[in-house]
Amino acid sequence: MIEGLEPFPLQELRVLGAPRHWSVEGHLDQLTSLTPVRGQLNAEHRGNVLIVEGELSTIVNLCCDRCLGQYNHHLRCSSSELIWLGQSPPTEEELQNSEDIAAMEGLVECLDPRGDFNPQQWVFEQLNLQLPVVNHCGKHCPGPTIRPEASVGASAEPIDPRWAALRGLQQP
Repeated sequence: MIEGLEPFPLQELRVLGAPRHWSVEGHLDQLTSLTPVRGQLNAEHRGNVLIVEGELSTIVNLCCDRCLGQYNHHLRCSSSELIWLGQSPPTEEELQNSEDIAAMEGLVECLDPRGDFNPQQWVFEQLNLQLPVVNHCGKHCPGPTIRPEASVGASAEPIDPRWAALRGLQQP
């Protein structure tokens, strides 16, 4: 848990009347990283919406999907999000009456206006969205490691147990 990123009541944010600023420096429990997550985060209450902006960075260690080797990956994000403050997603009429939103575009999350905004959860979600779908260590990747068979006709155990299912399909 990052100190200072405790959940903050939305009512206090509304009464504040100005954006709330958080400095981020520390490790997240849900995201294992080599370096502390560093950056800044701002949240501003504007009637029916919460405007959240942040710039964050850290370095994580990932496993390459091709060679199964470990490599370091720099996660950076510069995010801005509109969060609807209401029990359910807004109607067309509510969107038209809101001065900050002209269209539903980008508005996918709802928060209870009597609840809390959890800046640590927001930081985790934004960094998690930056993780690559396919982990690839780069151009220097040697590819999958395949052990040569000991002798003709003898089947050797593959290095990676995930290959066992494919090896079973080869046998008559």
